[in-house]
Amino acid sequence: MDFLHNLDIEGSEYQFMFQTPVNNPPSTAADSLDGRSKIYPLLDGYESIHPETLGLSGDMDPYLLQRYQSDEHGTFKFKQLAIRSVNSNPPVQFLVSQPSLFAQSRREAGHSGVPISAQRAELEKTVSQNMGKRLISLYDRFIAPHYPIFSTESPPDPVTSSPCLLAAIYSIALPFAMYDDQLCIDIAYDSPDAEDLAHLINTAIAFDIHSPNIATVQTLFLLIVRPSSNPLVSDASYRWTTMGTLVSAATNIGLHLDPSLWNIPSAQIAARRRLSFFIFAMDKWLAAALGRPPHINRENWLVDELSAHDQLASSLDASQWTSITSFSALTSCLGNTLDRL
Repeated sequence: MDFLHNLDIEGSEYQFMFQTPVNNPPSTAADSLDGRSKIYPLLDGYESIHPETLGLSGDMDPYLLQRYQSDEHGTFKFKQLAIRSVNSNPPVQFLVSQPSLFAQSRREAGHSGVPISAQRAELEKTVSQNMGKRLISLYDRFIAPHYPIFSTESPPDPVTSSPCLLAAIYSIALPFAMYDDQLCIDIAYDSPDAEDLAHLINTAIAFDIHSPNIATVQTLFLLIVRPSSNPLVSDASYRWTTMGTLVSAATNIGLHLDPSLWNIPSAQIAARRRLSFFIFAMDKWLAAALGRPPHINRENWLVDELSAHDQLASSLDASQWTSITSFSALTSCLGNTLDRL
């Protein structure tokens, strides 16, 4: 982790960017054509990596940056930054910054951070790890088939996943506790406090929004799809405002781009495409339901439909994936309709 405190990444401390986290070993290695193991630099799935996409009109031009001499992984570093290239034509690059660079802007915004270990301890006061595993199972059973935004290569885990993401998963899965033979009894006597979970999520999101990562985006998505506790109140303003934040955070980490040809593991490509599509779909359906102009248009959001390849590492069977592709086609029709309004 020395990289995160001093980006002098010529030595062995640099290698964590090209290795899978210990608890999720399958996500970055694959067999190459010559039979040797191919190692991919890590883009998603690590708590301390917050990649920021570099656009064509920004002060760090991707066409100029690709002239820099990079290592065999497509990465080069300077000062307290590292540039990670995932595609050469057109050039697509991500900026990885030293986390402390955002400390002052967070303080000025009044977003005091809570260490991850403290967040996890606070979460486990409300939802134990054992209860968390059961809630994740309920999530996989009832919610994931409709919104497969996670990968089987790095599934949610009560021990290792981001606490705010876990809190969002627990919140959306709690209404299904009656279908778990143990939770239906436990929660009847001692139900987790939804307000405590919401406070943890809101505090963490406010802090992370300065440098969001994939877990931040997944958390925001779950906040929007979570049903209201009061069916008579739509809470439209909150959902629509959160949708705008979600789109901005997703764009910041490159989810508006199509990663199909990127130099990242196939499972990450499929997971990014699924998450990107469901953000696009949620924007369209929410816009139609609330009578708002969409946040997203097809000119700057490249994943607006799913294909058979995107089923990879989704945990869905053929029948479930058929439902997803049907929803994708229906969303495309809705998008065309909204474009003409």
